This record gives sequence, structure tokens and C-alpha cells, in this order.
Amino acid sequence: MDLIKAVLLSALILACYYDGRSRIIPNKLTAALMAAGLVTNVVFSGWQGLLFSLAGFAAGLLILFVPFCLGGIGAGDVKLLAAIGSLLGPAFAAASFLYGAIIGGVWAVVVLIRQKSLIQSLKVAGYRLAILASGQKITAPPLHTFSSGNNWGFPYGIAISLGAAAAMVLGFPF
Repeated sequence: MDLIKAVLLSALILACYYDGRSRIIPNKLTAALMAAGLVTNVVFSGWQGLLFSLAGFAAGLLILFVPFCLGGIGAGDVKLLAAIGSLLGPAFAAASFLYGAIIGGVWAVVVLIRQKSLIQSLKVAGYRLAILASGQKITAPPLHTFSSGNNWGFPYGIAISLGAAAAMVLGFPF
């Protein structure tokens, strides 16, 4: 299990590097991590390992599917969480997401306060939620785009990676 965590930690460091540098998490990195998860789980646990790995992949994918569809995050972030789930299962993917959401949320608040746009951002988010709750379609541009991500200052792959590292250190209570 220590080897699996070392592989994950190495992949997380690379994901942080690439996402921080170019706002892109390479498909080769996420595919390799997914393959490592699938192979190691099958080798160590057979069919049960295959199901465990596929459930982790699906959990990571489904957790971030709605934010991706709303334009809040990029496809690389979704694939990274799915790959993390493929390696260590659905509960670990969920814990990585939750810790990452806390880290990303704190960072977003800090950035918005520094940019003096926290209140405006909360109004926009509330407006979008009200539209969604009424069943109407949102026609405004997404909250996050690749160009706005450069100004925003925190690629979400870093939050996911830090969340996964936190889950390794702190554990996950479910």
C-alpha cells in the first residue's frame, strides 16, 4: 500500500506542476494513474479489485460531473479525481474532493477578498442558483473559463491534489 501512495503522491506533484504552470493536467498523467489503479487493484484483489477500481473511477467522475457541465472546472480536474478514485477507491475519491473543496474554497475567498469582488461573486452565484432552482437554463457565460482561470489564480487541480494529500495524511471518515 505504501508503493501505491508513493505513486499517487508522485502523480499529485506532477498534476500540481502542470496545472499550476499551464492550467492543463496532461491526459498521459491521468491515464497512467487510472491504469495503475486498475492494474494494481486487479492484481491484488482480482474481480473485486476491478469493481473497486471502477467504482472509484465512477465516483470521481460523477462527483465533478455537474461542476464541469456548469463550466466551473475543466475536464482535466474531473479526470484527475476519477484517476485518484481508480487507484484508492470511491471513499478516497470522495474524501479527496471534500478536502480539496475546503482548500479551494478558502483560497477562492482569499483571492476574492484581495480582488475586492467577494460580494459581487456571491451575488452572481446566488443568481445562478435561483435560475437553476426555477428550472430555467443559464444563458450567461460560465463562472470559470480557461482564460478567466489565468486571472483567478488557483487551478483547481491543485486543490484536488492537496485534498488527496490531506486524505492520505488525515484519513477519511467514511
